[in-house]
This record gives sequence, C-alpha cells and structure tokens, in this order.
Amino acid sequence: MRASASLALLALLAGCAGQAQPTTDDGCSQAFAAWQSASAAARDSRYRLIAGFPGLRSDRLAAALGEQAHSAEQRRLWLAQLAANDRDAQAVEQATLGSAPSAALETCRQRQQARLLTDAAAFERLRQAARVEDDYRPWARWLGLYPLAAPVYRRAITAWQAESAAARAPADGPQWLNYQPPARTAPPVAALAHDALGLPQPDAAQRQALFARHAPQLLIEQRSRADRIGSPGFAGDGRRRFADIEPRLYRQLGWSRLNGRWHLQLIYQFWFAQRPAAHPLDLYAGELDGLIWRVTLDERGRALLYDSIHPCGCWHAFFLPADSPLRLRQPAQAEARSALRLDIAGGTAPSLWLRGGDHRLLWVDGRRPARPSQTYGFAALDELRSLPHPQGRRSLYDRHGLVPGSERLERWLLWPSGVRSAGAMRQWGRHATAFIGRAHFDDPDLLQQYFGFTATTAAE
Repeated sequence: MRASASLALLALLAGCAGQAQPTTDDGCSQAFAAWQSASAAARDSRYRLIAGFPGLRSDRLAAALGEQAHSAEQRRLWLAQLAANDRDAQAVEQATLGSAPSAALETCRQRQQARLLTDAAAFERLRQAARVEDDYRPWARWLGLYPLAAPVYRRAITAWQAESAAARAPADGPQWLNYQPPARTAPPVAALAHDALGLPQPDAAQRQALFARHAPQLLIEQRSRADRIGSPGFAGDGRRRFADIEPRLYRQLGWSRLNGRWHLQLIYQFWFAQRPAAHPLDLYAGELDGLIWRVTLDERGRALLYDSIHPCGCWHAFFLPADSPLRLRQPAQAEARSALRLDIAGGTAPSLWLRGGDHRLLWVDGRRPARPSQTYGFAALDELRSLPHPQGRRSLYDRHGLVPGSERLERWLLWPSGVRSAGAMRQWGRHATAFIGRAHFDDPDLLQQYFGFTATTAAE
C-alpha cells in the first residue's frame, strides 16, 4: 500500500513540476494532498497545517506575526516563514518515511508564496486560516462538568503557590549533583538586528554567546539514578532508551511580546529517565520527566524574566531578576500566577535547585558550589523530532505532540480540564499550561498578559 501511494504521489508531483505559471489549478494542490495523505501516520506536530493553503504551516508565533504583516516586505517575510515551517516539518516526515526530498513540492511551495503576494484577498484568508487552535478539548470540559472541577483545581494551584512562596534556600551538600555548562564566558553581545516583522534576530555568534551566558547551573538532589539528566532515544530493538552517561541540555530560540515589543527568548530543556513512584498509587509517576527553563531578554541581552514548566506543561512558575523592571499584574479571568523576585541580576546565569524524585524546582539563586561538577553538552531541541532508529528515523513524539508511554494516572482526574492526557510529556508548541481558563507556553502574548513594565521604564 505504501508503494502504491508513493507511485501516485510521484505522478502528481511530476505534473506539478511541469507547470510553468502559478495558478489555482496547477496540480500542486493535489500533490500536496497526496503527500499529506501518505505522511499522515508520520505527521510532525511541531507546526500546524493551514487548511486551504498547502505548502505552508503555522504555529502560535507565526499566527501572531501574521496580524502585523502589512507592508510588502513584511508579507514576503511572513510567507517565507510559513513556507520554512512546512519545509522543516516535511523534512522530518520524509526522514521518518524514508523518502527523498521532493524538488517538485518545493516548486509548488514557491508558487504558493508568489501567488499570495499578488492576491490580496487570498492573503487575508490566509491570515485568518493561520490562526492556531488551542490544545484544549471543549467536549471534555462539557462532559467532565468543568465548572464543578475548576474550584478543585484552583485550590490545588493556590496550595502549590503558597508552598513555593514559603520555600527557603536549600543547604548545599554532597547530596546535590552539580551540572555546569561547557563554558560561561562569552564576548559582549552587540545590539541585535530586528527583521521587518520586528523580531530580534541574533547572528550565529550572538546566538552562541547568549546561550552560553545564560545557561543555568543545575543542582539536583540525588535519590536514585532517575535524578540524572540525559537524552531520550531509541535502542537497537526499537524501544525507547535513556542515556545519562553524557548529560545534555536541549535548546532553541523563541520570541515573546511585552508591552507590544518583541523580545528574544532562550529556551533550555533537560530530561530525566522517569519520575519514580513515591508509593503504589502515585498519580504523577511515569516514564520521562524534565524541566523547561526559559529566559526572556531585554535589548541588551540581559534577562528580564525567567519562567519554567515541566515538559507536561505543568507547574508554570515565574521568576524576576533583581533588576528587572517588570511587575506582575494578575489578569482577572486567568489562572492565578505568582512571581518570585530573585537576589541575582539579569546578567548572572542562575543556579536551579531541583528536588530528587519529583524533580520539582525548589529554588533559584546564583550560588556555585566549589566541589567538582559534571559538564553538560548542548543539543538542538529539534533533534528529538528525528532520532536514529533501527528502521531509519523516528520522532520522540506522536502526531498529537505527546511522548508515547509517558502517560500519567493523573490524566483521569484532570481530563475535565480539557487537556489531552494531562501529565504526559509534550512537544514544543503543545504545552497547555492552565487548568483554569486556557493558556499555552508558546503563546507569544502570554507574558504580557501577566507582566508590565514599571511606569518609569515604560516612559523611556
């Protein structure tokens, strides 16, 4: 069946490549439809298909940028980003299926962009179609009597935040395994250039310098082998494995709006093999665990704001550097959040203290233990979308953006929230972070809902 689908796809692609001018009936729509059908089982969830606009894919960042793409250069740049998203996702899918890159599909993709640049009505339809649906299931909230469950969720969130606010700095000792970045020294970073859509765009040297400067120190309480960071992958028999011999921190860039201005973000993620069960009925135990640490930068490359979640999207926490001009402002209808003001300034890389077992982030400060430490390496977070496998390449994630086998028992208690398989590990772009209301970690407008600049800073 796969062979016949591939032959049909090749025939359609050949027809698309033979057309000379972009039209609405040049065979490209059929070619893309054939590809989407053939690759459905290997669909990469990092970006979302845009209905009616094959060859382009969106995410929450792209959807936000589309709202401000007005000039010819802005429209061209936005279309190029949507096309790059599709090209990137298709490469992952082709690697999974073992198929070669298609020059014909690339030709069709370029024709789609050219047509949209000259068709204002179609461009406006694309702007609307590029919006990304949230990751909540309304039917689950309806069937699960969400209005009755919400007060229970609210009390649990309040209790967790109260416990976090009462936390004190842990005493250092040999029970804390110390991980440090490969290098913290980095040359000064010049002002970042902004593209036509307003995004700060570091060059390769600036990117490396910023990632090195803000890379966190990790201090993890050791209770078992599950408290060592490492890398998920696949073994020779195709089953998932976890290697903690070479500790690794995954990273990528992001962008967020604050007070209407775009800010660069550094995203770091590390993994544990599991969250061990504390008792036989532990609802939160399961395979794989970790932490995502995000740094939102100012124009000088200093940290304005830190926030973190576990890869399930749970336990969203905010931290403000001592010199940050941001202030928390709680939205009336949104899930309650708190922000801890740190003792370190935004130019100092933080030390993250994690409890053993549940890997909860206990404390953030600037201490650097004098005892020997392990050095972690860096890797691109996108590597997890296409890992070596006995049958070629496979993604860590399924087509819903979840890590198979990482399900938690808590999903049966939290399904009225509308979150699919609450507690399971997730791909970037799939982290629903609120049980009260709706929120997503990759929403570029999330932070400005909760934070504003002081009056003095805003006036500057």
